[in-house]
Amino acid sequence: QNFGIMAGRLISYEEVKQHNKENDCWVVIDDKVYDVSKFLSLHPGGRQVLLNNSGRDVTDQFHVFHSDKILKKYQKRFLIGTLKEKQNSGPVQVEGTFGDMIPFGDPIHYQRFNSPYYKETHIKWRKKIRDFVELEIIPTMDEWKNDNVPPRDILLKMGQAGFLAAMTGCHPYPGQYLDDDVDAPPEDFDYFHELILYDEISRCGSGAVVGALTNGPAIALSAILQFGTEEMKNRVAPDVLMGRKYIALAISEPHAGSDVAGIVTTADRDGNNFVLNGNKKWITNGYYADYFVVAARTGGKRQLSFFLVEREREGFDVRKIHIRESNLTGTSYLDFDNCIIPETNLIGKINHGFKLVMYNFNHERFYITCICLRLSRVCIEECIKYALRREAFGKKLSELQSIRLKLAEMIRRVESYHAWLEYVTYQLCTMSHLEANQKLGDIICLLKAGVSKIYEFCASKTTMIFGGNALYVDGVGSKIEGAVVSVKAYAIPAGAEDVLDDFAVRTAFKQAKLYARL
Repeated sequence: QNFGIMAGRLISYEEVKQHNKENDCWVVIDDKVYDVSKFLSLHPGGRQVLLNNSGRDVTDQFHVFHSDKILKKYQKRFLIGTLKEKQNSGPVQVEGTFGDMIPFGDPIHYQRFNSPYYKETHIKWRKKIRDFVELEIIPTMDEWKNDNVPPRDILLKMGQAGFLAAMTGCHPYPGQYLDDDVDAPPEDFDYFHELILYDEISRCGSGAVVGALTNGPAIALSAILQFGTEEMKNRVAPDVLMGRKYIALAISEPHAGSDVAGIVTTADRDGNNFVLNGNKKWITNGYYADYFVVAARTGGKRQLSFFLVEREREGFDVRKIHIRESNLTGTSYLDFDNCIIPETNLIGKINHGFKLVMYNFNHERFYITCICLRLSRVCIEECIKYALRREAFGKKLSELQSIRLKLAEMIRRVESYHAWLEYVTYQLCTMSHLEANQKLGDIICLLKAGVSKIYEFCASKTTMIFGGNALYVDGVGSKIEGAVVSVKAYAIPAGAEDVLDDFAVRTAFKQAKLYARL
């Protein structure tokens, strides 16, 4: 209440100018007046910086060196009023638009294009997710993004909002596994709702945060919901979809990453049980997962099977792998030493796991594609804002042709691939699962490999534009720093770029031999 009163106080610029002394230091930022007298000794750039600019409007200088989150952090302590002679009338409001209106910082249909894909149900869903991200994730993530476990309260809220259930690739929406009081699902739920969900959550700019909050439902639980027994679904899905428990997908091994056929972990039948022996590595969310969806060899070269493994199983051990800047994703090493799994934990049919892997990969690659494109957009958005504020060689960065050309290439690549992503999403909406598996596997491989390269390109160009600020976790480039360090974490999962490209072109040659008039 006191904060609201202080923020509503009107202060003239003449009055601000009088407060320019060491014990009486005011500044103006974005038409808000702050008394920073007690902040002088705390200012990371030194007290003299504030003293030299006291009694003045320092909006431009502030935004060159600081991220917006700094204002949010300290506003309640130092805000004393609003400038009477308001300098900034705010941006021009354009009817029918959505978001901050940074050009190309959002998909272009948010700002000025018509789209054949999105309906009112998608627009409502988009706003619901953005409100959640702006309220629950972005303001708090600095407090927990380096923790070993994501905050349970956020997962519970995501479950209650129906977000976790929307990530599984299950269409229709799996509402039968949710609590009775969960928010109603979006009308006519489809893959575009899922695309919007990954896209909006990824606006936070941190690949680690996105992976921690979404990975389990998107790539692990999806296998159970598609191929598990109804008993298994009822046993596992409710707690995962409500955010009460975590789940992880365990395919990669120390000697078998993209080479799924090279898996050596075994599951030998023993009466009504299977005995698992072997290791898994690079398992995202494994450190804190309650359930694991594990691929193991049960026969010959392509005879794999999938199993549900509960964390408390005897003979099963989980060890954390330390990935730079990614503690939150809980990447882990798994050991199976004569771990006994009941036959009821078999997912799908025995020896049909390779087919399940390929089916699950389509959805996993779609999921990663959505995330990579938005993280690339974060780079574009932050670069445009920074280039309009930062000066070098006597000019704004936005006035330097070299900067503009970097951004032009970033924008061209992101917009091209986003159009392709939407086209593929439309195919997912209109094809059966069987048809999609037959027709989209090679296309989604090219798409995923392409966007991970675009993300790397955008991160590289962003680093050149921001300079040292791109590496500074607390400064104006804090959002960029999170995006830049996540690049390699999205280039490898669901298949390395070269493996995906090779598969797609081998498929093209096979199709040419079968169908083309050569």
